[in-house]
Amino acid sequence: MAAAGFTFDINMYDFYQANPSAGLRPGNQSNSAYFVLSMTADMQKLAGIAGGSINFTETFFGLVRNTNLAGAIGDTTMGYQPPFTPNDTRLSLFTYQQKLLEDRLVVEVGRTHPGRYYGLPNCNSINTCFQDLFYFNAGFTSPLFGVWGGNVAYKLSENTYIQAGAFSVNPGTNYLSGYDWGYEKLAGVLVMSEIGYKTDYTQEAYPTRISLTGFYNSADHDDNYRTIFGTAKGLNPGAPVLQRQGTSGIVLTASQTVWRADGGLELNPHPTALVLYTGTGGALDSTIPIQFNSFFGVMLQAPDQSRPNDTYGLKMNYQRIADDYATFLSQANLTAGGSGRGFSRDKFIFEANAHFDFGRGIALEPAVQYLVNGNSYFDPYTARRPKDGWYGGFTLIVPLGTLLGLAPG
Repeated sequence: MAAAGFTFDINMYDFYQANPSAGLRPGNQSNSAYFVLSMTADMQKLAGIAGGSINFTETFFGLVRNTNLAGAIGDTTMGYQPPFTPNDTRLSLFTYQQKLLEDRLVVEVGRTHPGRYYGLPNCNSINTCFQDLFYFNAGFTSPLFGVWGGNVAYKLSENTYIQAGAFSVNPGTNYLSGYDWGYEKLAGVLVMSEIGYKTDYTQEAYPTRISLTGFYNSADHDDNYRTIFGTAKGLNPGAPVLQRQGTSGIVLTASQTVWRADGGLELNPHPTALVLYTGTGGALDSTIPIQFNSFFGVMLQAPDQSRPNDTYGLKMNYQRIADDYATFLSQANLTAGGSGRGFSRDKFIFEANAHFDFGRGIALEPAVQYLVNGNSYFDPYTARRPKDGWYGGFTLIVPLGTLLGLAPG
């Protein structure tokens, strides 16, 4: 099949998580396995179109237990981490990609996801490495839940690039298959742009990666505090909420190798090294709940040279919500029979994580977090108050395509 122009791959990602003491309702667990089936059709071999390809990915969900952990935790960061997979399958990718100008220009259109191109994760734990502003403000769907869109990327040099794209904003699509296009709600358009620079260990001893991303989401969103009558929505849950149009923001994503055990004197693609990284973003308007989010971490790569792909890491995540949104949460809590005590605008999550490579591409990524000043975003009208506490989980990665001989190792 490869000689004819078709290549295939299968990967499995199992996400397990639990909140033994954190959030609104501690003591819950959840699990979801993603079976990701991919196919690429080489249009050079199939139709003589140099640089062209058709890309298709379908994700099947299995081993699903408890899709309500987000509500049990409530929080805008910790509560977003558990996968929400109420359906059995989802179209993740169906695009035509064309590379031009000796592969310096790449154009891709179809069913895709902005997270494939912008603010790419720089941490060592898949399930806890995301920028809140992309998902809550920019309107990203969950990863691997494709939407209509297109992207154009151009390499200015070997290490520098620019890109721009536009994507549909489709809230609530986790319940859909990705093929029922007539039923999707088109709430708006997400326009994104990015400029970036990146190197690796084959190019320099202490690699750098940095990108600056801007976005504008044209979709309407709920006002943080008011109903259409000008009253407090937290005290009047039955009244229609005032709508605001559009929101925008900027995100800086960066990482830098700052130390190597060999002093940078050896040619080694996997040195024992320390890497500092961050993802920092701010909203450019005050009408959206999340105003600022920044995480900062340190990663130890290849602590043992006999295990070059292992990593250990520590991370701190800080988020600040709008003042009027914090007031809404307090009033919603009071309406539900709670104390109505004020919510802090400032939240912290402290994390320890690791990546263990068991060979042949099989890996385990455990993460443990401690939450301070969580919020009740996913269940605002509750008498409960979010508790500071622990959250833990892991991601198991199994490259089934490689193990079955469908894809190269």
